[in-house]
Amino acid sequence: MTKTTQNYDGYLFVHFIGEQPDGEQVYFSYSEDGLHWKDLNGGSPVLFSDLGEKGVRDPFLVRSVKENKFYLIATDLRIASGKGWTHAVNAGSRDVIVWESSNLVNWSSPWNVTLGLEGAGCVWAPEAVYDEITDEFLVFWASATQEPQEQERKQKIYSARTKDFRTFSASEKYIERDNHIIDTTILPADGSYYRYSKDETTKNIRVEKGDSLDKGAFVTLQAPVLEAVAGVEGPQIFKFNDREEWCLIVDRFAEGKGYLPLLTTDLGSGEFRIVPDGEFDMGTTQKRHGSVLPITAEECSRLLAAFGDGHQVLPGQYADPDVAQFEDRYYMYPTTDGFEGWSGTQFKVFSSSDLKHWQDEGVILDLGTEDVAWATGNAWAPAIASRNGKFYFYFCGKMLNGESAIGVAVADTPIGPFLAESQPLITMEQLKRLGITMGQAIDPSIYVEDDGRPYLLFGNGHSAIVELGEDMISVVEDTMSNLVGLHDFREAVTVLKQGGLYHFTWSCDDTGSEDYHVNYGTSEQLYGPITYRYPILSKNVEKGMLGTGHHCIFNENETGQYRIAYHRFVTPLSRFSSGKGYHREICMDPLLFGKDGLIQPVIL
Repeated sequence: MTKTTQNYDGYLFVHFIGEQPDGEQVYFSYSEDGLHWKDLNGGSPVLFSDLGEKGVRDPFLVRSVKENKFYLIATDLRIASGKGWTHAVNAGSRDVIVWESSNLVNWSSPWNVTLGLEGAGCVWAPEAVYDEITDEFLVFWASATQEPQEQERKQKIYSARTKDFRTFSASEKYIERDNHIIDTTILPADGSYYRYSKDETTKNIRVEKGDSLDKGAFVTLQAPVLEAVAGVEGPQIFKFNDREEWCLIVDRFAEGKGYLPLLTTDLGSGEFRIVPDGEFDMGTTQKRHGSVLPITAEECSRLLAAFGDGHQVLPGQYADPDVAQFEDRYYMYPTTDGFEGWSGTQFKVFSSSDLKHWQDEGVILDLGTEDVAWATGNAWAPAIASRNGKFYFYFCGKMLNGESAIGVAVADTPIGPFLAESQPLITMEQLKRLGITMGQAIDPSIYVEDDGRPYLLFGNGHSAIVELGEDMISVVEDTMSNLVGLHDFREAVTVLKQGGLYHFTWSCDDTGSEDYHVNYGTSEQLYGPITYRYPILSKNVEKGMLGTGHHCIFNENETGQYRIAYHRFVTPLSRFSSGKGYHREICMDPLLFGKDGLIQPVIL
């Protein structure tokens, strides 16, 4: 069994939600850690079946690596139609419903395949696993059949093989137990296969291990903790992307409590531990029998663009975005987040043609290496500018003396390679010498005046502005001044000119506070004084959008539309119980000017 070298950064959960209008269709949920989930598509179905029973349950998603596509298969069943469970068991559909996609966003129309044997009462919970030996998928499901020697129907697992999910081999019995068996899932790992099935009589999950997918290749593993969890079904198991640990989720159907995760670091041991309440979050809707697929960063970005909440644009933990358009492409330069004390060292850049799908262009500077001679870490809040065919990357870092400073690096392209100047551009020692009041020398932003002169705005506790030299890597010191009028200023000041006014925006409170927000003021002069107006970006508690701030504002060249990019606390908010200010994600929204010529508050 060969090991994949694909890097995965998130998880997609496909599922249904229960016997209710549209509840037995296909829903999507997304997670970055595999334990905390957020519903996609506004909690509405992504895929509908109008075939057969006109509803589906137990969706399963499988990646076909060789074809570079995905197949989603599901039970053709809709209990909400009113036919009842007795009919479903004894005379239900013998079909499986199938969709395919190359990108997880655009899906084919569904098609149905009859897999159940003649006389089989149902075809439930179909799943698939790739068999590398035969280069095909083993598809398996539960059917209630009655053989000549049996007095009544009994649930058994049947299987068939396919390469394209359209043409299948003849169906045959795959697993039979003394008791009814349904809901089998198979995980390949470390040269073995691990099989988890529901005992329909005892209502718990049993585990087996095999050295191949052959029906006789499996032996029973004892899993006391798992076996003691009764009233469950729909087992699904997946490996965490960042460590040698696996998560098994089971649907607590008997109590109506939804999914429960159990973890193991040794599949062969059968030892699991139950994840306590409060350490996982399955999302707003209660999910029923589905499947979890690890996905790449590109796939995460694509799903958020298509089915996200309309705000988050970049998967993963990032903050303090600066966005600029160079020629026909947009580039985003954020702080890499998720480190206690904001102690990250790397800067990355992402690019996009549409502001929705972002491509990771890689690390452009690492303050933990010799990339920046004067810095030791704390890579914060970058900004980008272009002039005379060069690209200038302004960034924050800690000096050897522990003080923050602003540096600059230069490149020939927006994605580098960037070469940092050997000395910082702005230091606290310099500010003291020039009589500039400042808490920390951080958070640069760039403004270019109508006459082409570039300016650097920056500051923490107090803000300042200074004209950049023609070379963009020096400052004209006698032009440096504190800005006056930035009400409740904390950091991250920006300015743009529109309608003859300078429009200043800045962040207030602390980035670790849920009340972190963006204030707004105007001035007729670049150097102020500034007249405070009102906040233009604030939290929305009902939507779980907290800590909204440290933004940039940019204009789309094609449409003239202004947009504001900013960060918020990672969602769902339950993912981190403390230190939320170290765990942030990037959002973007339109920014509008009113008839009075002033920026309107952003509606979240």
